[in-house]
Amino acid sequence: MTDYLTLFGTAINRRPEQLAGVFKRSLKAELLPRLPVDINQRYEQRVPEDPTAVVGPIRENTVQLQQSTVSQSGMCREKAAESANGTLTFLNESVECPDGEHVSLLPDRLENQSLHWKLKCWGFEHLQWVWLGYSEPESLPDEQQRVHRHWLNEWIDGHPVAAEPGYLRQEWMPHSVCLRICNWSRYEAAFSEQLSPEFSRDIRRFVYKNAAFLSDNVEYGVGGNHLIENAVALVIAGVYLDEGRWRQQGRRLFERAASNQFFEDGGHFERSPMYHAIVCQRYLTAHSLLAMIGEASNEISKCAAESVRFLERLRPPDGRIPLLNDSAFGEALALDNCLTYAQEVGVIDSPAEAETVRMDDSGFYWLGDGDDRMLVAAHEIAVPHIPAHAHAHPGQICLWIDGQRVFTDTGVYEYAAGARRQRSRSIRSHNTVQVGKDEPVRMASSFWLWGRLDPTVVFNESTETVELSYSVNGIGRPSYKHNRKIEHESGVWTIADRIDSEDSLVISRLHVHPEFDARMVDNQIEVMNSTEESVVSVVPFGHEKVTVETAPYYPEYGKEMLRNVIIISSSRYEKFGARFL
Repeated sequence: MTDYLTLFGTAINRRPEQLAGVFKRSLKAELLPRLPVDINQRYEQRVPEDPTAVVGPIRENTVQLQQSTVSQSGMCREKAAESANGTLTFLNESVECPDGEHVSLLPDRLENQSLHWKLKCWGFEHLQWVWLGYSEPESLPDEQQRVHRHWLNEWIDGHPVAAEPGYLRQEWMPHSVCLRICNWSRYEAAFSEQLSPEFSRDIRRFVYKNAAFLSDNVEYGVGGNHLIENAVALVIAGVYLDEGRWRQQGRRLFERAASNQFFEDGGHFERSPMYHAIVCQRYLTAHSLLAMIGEASNEISKCAAESVRFLERLRPPDGRIPLLNDSAFGEALALDNCLTYAQEVGVIDSPAEAETVRMDDSGFYWLGDGDDRMLVAAHEIAVPHIPAHAHAHPGQICLWIDGQRVFTDTGVYEYAAGARRQRSRSIRSHNTVQVGKDEPVRMASSFWLWGRLDPTVVFNESTETVELSYSVNGIGRPSYKHNRKIEHESGVWTIADRIDSEDSLVISRLHVHPEFDARMVDNQIEVMNSTEESVVSVVPFGHEKVTVETAPYYPEYGKEMLRNVIIISSSRYEKFGARFL
C-alpha cells in the first residue's frame, strides 16, 4: 500500500528547483514522443560529421586513475574478458549473452533486472574494466576491440532518443547518459592509436550526441550527487570534444554543488561515505582536466581538497569506508585508492593521518585511537530535500578492535523497493535504540523519507565523550525522547541510553561482523574470533533481557550474509546499555 503521507512529506521538502525539474522531465517524457517530430533525428543533425577530439588530457587523467588502482588491473582485465565473452556482471548479478556481442539489446534477459543494473548496462560500465585494466594500449586484444565496436553499433542502431513515452526514465535516463559519455570518452582516449579512424569517429559522434542530450536534460529534479555526475560528464565531453559550452556548464554545476552540497567539514551532505568517495573522485577528475587545459577553478580545486581531507578524517583502521547510510563496498573508488588518486592529480602530496577526530557538521566522531576506535554517527537523519540515501540510525556506533570491524552497520543490498531495501534503512538494522515497533521517521518505497530529529550533540574530545539527545514527534505514532551518552576511558567503551516514552519496550542492538561470533557466557556476551578467542566482552546493564539472534549483512550490492546481532531489551526507561571491555 502506498504511504501517501510519507510521499506528501517528502514532496513538500523539495526545493522549487527540484519540483520544477520533476515537472519539466515528466512533461517532456510524455509529450515529446507523441509529437510529429523525430527527436532522435534532431539530435543527430546537431552532431558534426567528423568531430575533432582532444584525447591528450583525457588519456593523461585515465592514466592517473590507472595508477591509483594498479593493484586491481589484473581483476579488471579478467572482467573485461568476461564481458567481451558475454557475461555481464553488475551488483553481483550476471546476465549471459551467448555470442558476447548483443549486450545492449537484451529485453528478454534484462526483464527481471533492477533499474540500477540496467543503468549500468546502458551506461557501458563494462567498458570501465577495459580502460582501467589495459594500461598499455597495444595490449588490448583485437577480438575484444571487435566486440566493443559491435556494442557501439548495436546501441546506435537500436536506441534512438524518445522512441517511447518515459524515455527519460529508461535508456536515456541522464545518469546512464553520463556513464556512456565517461566510459566511451576514456576508451577512445586510451586506445585511439589502436582503433580504426572509422571506429574513433563513431565514438566521437556518439559521445557528442549524448553530451548534447545531457546538456538539455540536467537532473535538477533529482539534485544531490546526480548533479555532480552530470557535471563531470559535461566537463569530460567538453574537454574531449573541445566544446567550451559543455565545459562551462559542467564547471558551473560543480561550483554550485561545492557551495550547497558540502558541509564546512568537507563532507558531502548526503552523509553516505560511498557517495562521498564517488563525488570526491568526480571533483578530482574535474580539477585534473580543467587544470591541464588552463581553465582551473579555485572553487572546484578547493572542494576537491576539502573532500579528500574529510576522507582522511573518516578513514577507519582497516582503510575501508564505514557502511553508513546507503554505502556498499565495490561501488565507489576504494577509500585508499581515492586518496592515491588525489595524490596523482596533485591535490595532496601524500595521504596523511587525520589531525582531528571530529566532523561536527557531518556529525561523525571518533573515540579511541590507533587500531581500537569507535565511530559515532550523531547527525540529523537526512537533509530534508535530499533524503533518498538516508537510513534511520540516530546515535549509531561502529567499533574496530585490532584494526578489525567488530560492530558494523548493515550496508545496502539494492535500491529496488522491497523487504531488503526497507530493512537496511530501518532502525532495527543499526547499532542504536528502537522504541516500540515504529521508526523515528516515516520511510516508504525506495527513497521516500519524512521527518526530522534536530539532535543536540555535545562532543568532549578531552574526555572522549559524545552525548546525543533528540525527540521523536511522530504523526500517527508514539512520541519519545532519547538521550545516548557514549564514553571511552582506558580501553573501555560505555553506551548509556535514557528513554522518555510511554511505550512498553525499548531495544538496543549491536550487529556483529560475520567474521566473529557472539556467545552468552554467564551474564555477558563474548565476541569470539575464529580461534575461539574473545576480542571484546559486552557487559549489559539496566536491562531485562539479552539475546543473540541473526540478522542480514549487505556488504556489497546483491550480496547477503548472516551475522549475529546482540539484542538488549528493557521496559524501564532509566539508564540502560552496555560496556565493551
